[in-house]
Amino acid sequence: MKNKIRLGVNVDHVATLRQVRGGTTPYPSVLDMVKKSVKGGAEQITIHLREDRRHIQLHDLKLLAKECPVPLNLEMAATSQMVAFAKKYRPDWVCFVPEKRAELTTEGGLDVKKGFKKMAPMVEKLQRIGIEISMFIEPSIEQVEASYEIGADAVEFHTGKWVHLTGPRKEKEWKRLVDAAEWANYLGMNVHAGHGLDYGHSKMINKLPYLQEVNIGHSLICYALEDGLEASVRKMRKILK
Repeated sequence: MKNKIRLGVNVDHVATLRQVRGGTTPYPSVLDMVKKSVKGGAEQITIHLREDRRHIQLHDLKLLAKECPVPLNLEMAATSQMVAFAKKYRPDWVCFVPEKRAELTTEGGLDVKKGFKKMAPMVEKLQRIGIEISMFIEPSIEQVEASYEIGADAVEFHTGKWVHLTGPRKEKEWKRLVDAAEWANYLGMNVHAGHGLDYGHSKMINKLPYLQEVNIGHSLICYALEDGLEASVRKMRKILK
């Protein structure tokens, strides 16, 4: 019997709306939206504390580290400053992601092989204090193996490319996702996925072998404009069953 897929809700774009006015308004409240997400069925909350602080702020991390009613997953770049924040605020998970200042959103997976020497001590430091580690990567056997060698507990596959492709190219990318998921599971790592997932693609991602978790943000915030966040998360939770 296939396990239920854990739903992580990314609330970055709640903070985006607040920061549009330079953080001069207290609304929308990230914590309030976290609680609505959990009421709708979210089993994890994900935030990305970016270098440029375009949405989530340090005070959001500090607050959610104390008040989040479900496990907290911190997406972050592999920098000494971010490692220091993670050590101080102790999220349940840290997901290492690539980060470029000019990008609108995360454009692809992390090159774990290239950054191995830099990241390996970071992974060890965070795991030593009980934080679990995932690597946000492309569905590549090479990157899966590098993630295993660095000691990651999980890999999160970047699904954005698959979402946007059509026809035979979409089928080819799906095959890459399947092969990478099977290899990650064989090596003993948890299989996660995220980026660009809407209702339709979430129905499809159910078929990915060994998938244990998805992290979804942008589409849920968009759906919430019409249906409310709690109802949108509840619908997504139902799809992932």
